[in-house]
Amino acid sequence: MKRAYIIISLLFISIISYTQPTIPSISHTKIYIGDQFTYSFRIPIEKFADQTIYNPTEKEDSLEIIGLKMDTVEQNGKKYIDFSYILTSFVVGKHQILNTNGRSFNFEVIPFPIDTTKVEIKDIKQNQDEPFSISEIMPIIIWVLIGIGLIIGIYFGIKLWKKYRKVNFKEIFIKPKPKLPAHIIAINSLNELRTKRLYENGRIKEYFSEISDILRIYLDNRYSIAAIEMTTDDIFRKITENTIINKDSMYILEYILKNSDLVKFAKHLPDSFVSDKCLKDSIEFIGQTKLIEEVHQNERKEDENV
Repeated sequence: MKRAYIIISLLFISIISYTQPTIPSISHTKIYIGDQFTYSFRIPIEKFADQTIYNPTEKEDSLEIIGLKMDTVEQNGKKYIDFSYILTSFVVGKHQILNTNGRSFNFEVIPFPIDTTKVEIKDIKQNQDEPFSISEIMPIIIWVLIGIGLIIGIYFGIKLWKKYRKVNFKEIFIKPKPKLPAHIIAINSLNELRTKRLYENGRIKEYFSEISDILRIYLDNRYSIAAIEMTTDDIFRKITENTIINKDSMYILEYILKNSDLVKFAKHLPDSFVSDKCLKDSIEFIGQTKLIEEVHQNERKEDENV
């Protein structure tokens, strides 16, 4: 028979001589494995003031302390403290709790009854693998497809935004008007500049700036050269690399742009002859470099209209 001796020390050394008003007791003498029972006793409150209570100590791991409940009660005009230890055990057999005053309490831990005639004991088997089902990963597939769709949508949304950010929203759904040929746009702009009479009104810098801008826009529309964002030297370097303009036209363009740069950046004040020559040379340069095919097409349309 296994025995576990658990010594519970109480408050005063005088308590060892058994001065408790209430004899210690246990709630059950037989328990199943893992069941709980209580061990209770009471001491006067004045003997508790200067003493330390020691929890029950266990031997051979036969008893476990689950908790302790304490409560103050009054009996016959005196105050006492009730102690109630909640205990349990998982060791089958008979055991004994020994009180400090020499009184012992026997209790027995019994196993759960198993009727082996009705219960068939089988060997432990390994866990079986569940068959794979597409429904298990379907949520993942759905979220992946949604993520891919969002990425594609954001990509094309950014492309559309870049394409139409400078375009009026209505223009996306309205068929744009046919674009005029590059030389027509440039000639119209030069004629409009002539009517402004900027040079005559002393707005010389503005006059030459507009001539320069008109020619740069013409180069962009005619030869796809981003001349607006280029310096004059870069423009001529680009033209020379592609050999798209003959030397005579190059000299005319160089004369106009160089004079425009002197006015814009060097505060040069050319006379009326130079200003008028730059405007006329601009018209001549456009006439020499305009797209012949466009001219023929426009002439055909005019003949058809007649």
